[in-house]
Amino acid sequence: MILEQNKQDIRPWYREPMVWLVIAIPLSSVIYGTFFLIVSITSFDGMVVDDYYKVGKQINRELKRDKAAVAHGLTAQLMVEDKTVTVFIAANQDYSAPPALEIRFLYSTRADIDKEIFVEQVSPGIYKGSLPELETGRWNIQIASDDWRLMGSLRTPDENKVVIKPLTK
Repeated sequence: MILEQNKQDIRPWYREPMVWLVIAIPLSSVIYGTFFLIVSITSFDGMVVDDYYKVGKQINRELKRDKAAVAHGLTAQLMVEDKTVTVFIAANQDYSAPPALEIRFLYSTRADIDKEIFVEQVSPGIYKGSLPELETGRWNIQIASDDWRLMGSLRTPDENKVVIKPLTK
């Protein structure tokens, strides 16, 4: 009789909760590990710079361009109207303005939609060009010539005018 009672108390292994707990912990590790492996293989996180020395030199060159803008006494006003970009440049008396300027529209979070245009001088200190299609959001604006650059930002479509001054003094 005691023997029959012990047989009834013994359950198969798959009905024991502790067995499933012991199996669940390593199984969840395998599932999470597989998930993160798939995410790391399929997502692109950008390339690490191979030649950091060259990049450092480029950063110093960009800083020299900012200092050149200060030396020339440059300020700019950029206006966006319909499909036209108008740039008004003010500078020192001795500075001769270039015949064209490069304007780069750099989106804050997505480099794949950045735009670059060139504007031609229509009269002294005034440049005009065609405006590319800009998505809604914050755009960093870089107005540049050979030896200088001015940086600012514009939020489209809310703003249509921005005054840009040199970054350093």
